[in-house]
Amino acid sequence: MRSPVIIGVMAALALGGLVLALFLGSALSEPPQQPSPTAPTAPPVARPSLEPTDSPVPTATAASPTPGTSPTAGSPQPPETGVNLGQQAPAISLPALAGGTLDTSEYAGRPLWINFMATWCPQCVDELPMMESMQEQLGEGMTIVLVDVGEDEERVAEFVEGLGVTLPVGLDRQAETQVEWGAWVLPVHYWLDEQGVVRSILYGGAPRSVFIESVLNLVPDADIE
Repeated sequence: MRSPVIIGVMAALALGGLVLALFLGSALSEPPQQPSPTAPTAPPVARPSLEPTDSPVPTATAASPTPGTSPTAGSPQPPETGVNLGQQAPAISLPALAGGTLDTSEYAGRPLWINFMATWCPQCVDELPMMESMQEQLGEGMTIVLVDVGEDEERVAEFVEGLGVTLPVGLDRQAETQVEWGAWVLPVHYWLDEQGVVRSILYGGAPRSVFIESVLNLVPDADIE
């Protein structure tokens, strides 16, 4: 008979072999491990440089006067849109305050002074009587016309009569002529030569001497003060 010790050792060896066989079988049956996929790397993004470059930077420019034009003294430059210095001015045809039609084409062949204005404009209270007196001094040498923007006839009539002004007035009720000319800042004055070319543009509120300068630019022999 075998001794209990031998039987125990043999049983332990048998059990250990069984465990080893089970472990090897499990290891052989598992699929091989696949490498973990890595996220794709995004290409580098070009970032704008903050360093100054030699490339020219576009800048806004004001309308440049052509030879023979007068600069706009003491006032903002005219806008890029609309009627500018050196350009042929479009004819104005509007209902006249006195009845009929105010048509600037009727004044072709002589210098013309066009003033876009409104009754709510403080500068107009001073400028319109001045223009009235200048028209008397200029006579046939230059014609001054007014364009009232966006107001009704009764209001305009009361305004000019109160100032004692008899200059011809066109009623731009829908502000269409204002848009066409780009006369956004009221009052604004345009001086046209005999060919209808804009030679001076002036926004209101300037000294009287600046108005006289613009007139003399077109009518050098005018006797005005």
